[in-house]
Amino acid sequence: MKKLGILSGLLLLLFSCQSRPGAGSSAGLTENDSVKPYMYFSEEAHNLGKVTQGEKVSYTFTVENRGKSALQLKSVNASCGCTVAKYEEKPIAPGKSAPIEVVFNSAGKLGRQTKTVTVVSNAEPSTKILTIGCEVVLPIKTRK
Repeated sequence: MKKLGILSGLLLLLFSCQSRPGAGSSAGLTENDSVKPYMYFSEEAHNLGKVTQGEKVSYTFTVENRGKSALQLKSVNASCGCTVAKYEEKPIAPGKSAPIEVVFNSAGKLGRQTKTVTVVSNAEPSTKILTIGCEVVLPIKTRK
């Protein structure tokens, strides 16, 4: 019985001293992860308020590279044809930022509208979804 207790204690000590994967590393990041770009938006959703039907409205999101290597936007795609995203295709250096302008055409729309823009890059995580919303109202007819 005494031998079983000693053997159990030795096994417990042996297994508790083994190194675990990821132990000692920062939040499970590998050395390669620390040099990747990081795509940051201070705002990922914006409400444009009330928009008169037929009006084109825009909002500019700002993407910042908080990583350690160049951020490359691979694609920036709107959810439908009434929304267009404009951006520069050149790399964004670490610590720098760039605009992404989202233009919404309210022609033929009425009521609450929510549109998304999917941004894909070489960062980790590689995808961010930006959202704009508004309430499209009919134009007020002027009286003569």
